[in-house]
Amino acid sequence: MERPDLAKQQLEQVDRVLDEYESSLGLSVFESEFHDQGAKKYMGLSRTQMEKLTPEECSQAALLLASLSFHIQRSYNREVARVNWATQVLKSTVAGREQAYRGSWDSQFSQAVKEDGYASKILSIQRYAQQRADRITYLSTSIKNMSDLFVNVQRAKAFKVE
Repeated sequence: MERPDLAKQQLEQVDRVLDEYESSLGLSVFESEFHDQGAKKYMGLSRTQMEKLTPEECSQAALLLASLSFHIQRSYNREVARVNWATQVLKSTVAGREQAYRGSWDSQFSQAVKEDGYASKILSIQRYAQQRADRITYLSTSIKNMSDLFVNVQRAKAFKVE
């Protein structure tokens, strides 16, 4: 077995262990895709369109958006866990070897990683996970805020009815 393939297998093992942990906490099995496409239509509504919704439609929108928010937060957490795992593996893999190279510590570290196929694969995993995490940072909170807007519209409509 080639060491770079080992990196992918180790990441998959870490994911399995963390999935088991989440399951032990009562969370459902993680699915990478969010299957309810209805949330998308609610995220693009204008204020006027929101105000035309019935209280039941507002409730449905809030539930779908809260569910999407949870899914995105969970996805973000997975990527952060991968970044942290890869960072620790990189440090332990090249520990001491970076001193054989010249330049700043960052340069030495990069050279040591570049010379090791396994470390290079770990770095690739780390970069990819970090890019994904960066891409979805704060989206969960933003979507949850939209969910809260629908709850507020629903409450305002219910208050008017009474």
